[in-house]
Amino acid sequence: MLFYYEHSSSVLNSKKEDTSLPHEVRMLSSERFVVYGGTGYHHFDSRVLEHVNKATGLDLDFSHIKHSMWTDSEPGFRFARPEKIKDRHVIVFSCPITAKLYVQLQDIVVAAHHQYDAASVTVVMSFLRSRRMDHPEKTKEISRLQQFMLLLKFWGADRLVLCEPHNIANTQQFCDQAGLELFVGDPTRLFANAIMGLVQTLGQENVVVYSPDFGSGGRAMNLARAIGAGVVASPKRRLNGRVEAFADDPTFLARFKATYGDDIPVSCNMSDVADKHVLMREDEVASGSTANKTVGNLKAAGAKGVHLLATHPVCTWGWKNVLLPDEEGEAPPFTSIWFGNTRPRGFGETEYEGSTGGEITTVDMSPIVAETLIRAMEGIKD
Repeated sequence: MLFYYEHSSSVLNSKKEDTSLPHEVRMLSSERFVVYGGTGYHHFDSRVLEHVNKATGLDLDFSHIKHSMWTDSEPGFRFARPEKIKDRHVIVFSCPITAKLYVQLQDIVVAAHHQYDAASVTVVMSFLRSRRMDHPEKTKEISRLQQFMLLLKFWGADRLVLCEPHNIANTQQFCDQAGLELFVGDPTRLFANAIMGLVQTLGQENVVVYSPDFGSGGRAMNLARAIGAGVVASPKRRLNGRVEAFADDPTFLARFKATYGDDIPVSCNMSDVADKHVLMREDEVASGSTANKTVGNLKAAGAKGVHLLATHPVCTWGWKNVLLPDEEGEAPPFTSIWFGNTRPRGFGETEYEGSTGGEITTVDMSPIVAETLIRAMEGIKD
């Protein structure tokens, strides 16, 4: 079963960052839970746990793991007090963006469930591994997302907490097949709060949200509802890695509204971005090349400014050269860029190496991950 949490009411009258939870939290007991964290992104995980404790009145903290490595490079880390695990519900935070962190997650979940007899295991993953390898019909490619869900269940996980995976439907399908409960958080509220001042300055009537294809429509519509804007959607879809155009605009619009709702004005005429500030709402940015090509098309259609909002900063090598001006005085492709912080930027770089000196605004995703985790915890039955 999918548990998907979003908050779509207008936030334009809010005066400060919204870190509250839009629901009443049921009573939970700290004694029922024990928490472990991987080493991939601990300071973000700590923020999530702080929000959980503040919202619930719990006093949860990370139980210590003694990290070590054998001389032959095999992992040797172990739980400091494994006796705490028996008959308790284990929460495991992980950001498995490398093979080492993947193995670390596996060891923690398997040990907690099979060796130390945890009552259940909840994996909290702000950034999903193998998120795009999700098409089993592409027989020349291993469906690694499907494989990952099967392995999580086999290791001993019972439920999975995510923040906006690339394809919610496919992720849900694979979790159902594996027998995992899936809880998905929608960061729309956090982005809407972050850009509130920008929208007010520009004027709602001068802002439109852009959906580059049919599959991106849900994100675009949610943001448009939250800020009171319309949507311009490109009448195309992606099928097995190929981009295909719809037969005609009316067919596209009818399907778009049937899927995402008809409460927001939607156009598929690119001329409707002329003299507007366009918000592009993406689930992730990797190399930045696709986003850079899109901004060029929008400006060619007359957009006054283009603003990029992306939840997951994958940021492969060279991304700054694509998204940010390289030469002194060169105009940036985007008027502003807003990135979530669900994972470190890049692979192996330090946090400073991934920074931009303020050219990109960070939107903290920890409140929505905390909210979604609380929902998962509330559903656990002893």
